[in-house]
Amino acid sequence: MSAIRLPSRQEAGRALGGIFTTLEGDKRGLGEIDSSLEGALRSFLAYLWCWPAQTFLWMNVLRDMPDMRPEGAGGLLAFILAGSVFDFLSWVLPALLLYGVSGPFGFRKQYLPLVAATNWFGLIAAYIAFLPATVTYFAPVPDGIAALLSLAAYAMTIWFYFRLVRAIVDDEATLAALVTLVTLMSSLLVSSLAFGALGI
Repeated sequence: MSAIRLPSRQEAGRALGGIFTTLEGDKRGLGEIDSSLEGALRSFLAYLWCWPAQTFLWMNVLRDMPDMRPEGAGGLLAFILAGSVFDFLSWVLPALLLYGVSGPFGFRKQYLPLVAATNWFGLIAAYIAFLPATVTYFAPVPDGIAALLSLAAYAMTIWFYFRLVRAIVDDEATLAALVTLVTLMSSLLVSSLAFGALGI
């Protein structure tokens, strides 16, 4: 296997286009996602494409908690880097857990397509979360409205991911729900660890 390289803009465009096509109900979109072993491994580097949005989200957290703001540029950089490590871990942990359950639940053949599609969908999810955060950052939105916007974005992300997974596992809704739950709970676990480690 050759060295894993950063996905190009063309590959990102194909993968994202394939996901949107699949979400529209056309499973041929899955063919646009490189689900080979190398493609699945390379899809983890798609995190670099969503790093700007993730960094903005961490800065938004600091804005809401001024008492927790690190001192100096070095402290701020360390905070962002630590948050980025946890964000990337939230991509890796679901893949590891899904491999563990893919055998017993009979979706080992769909494992690599699931990993690749999940990682590329992570790019979409990051920018879905970015939208309400941007609105609340630049506009005087009441806290209640801001919370509703974030909740709506989160619910939409889960629903879209479930639909994507269901397409990959041949429309088995129960299996798709299991995969969605494993991915969701592992991401929440990493978020909890991140907040604890960063003192938030």
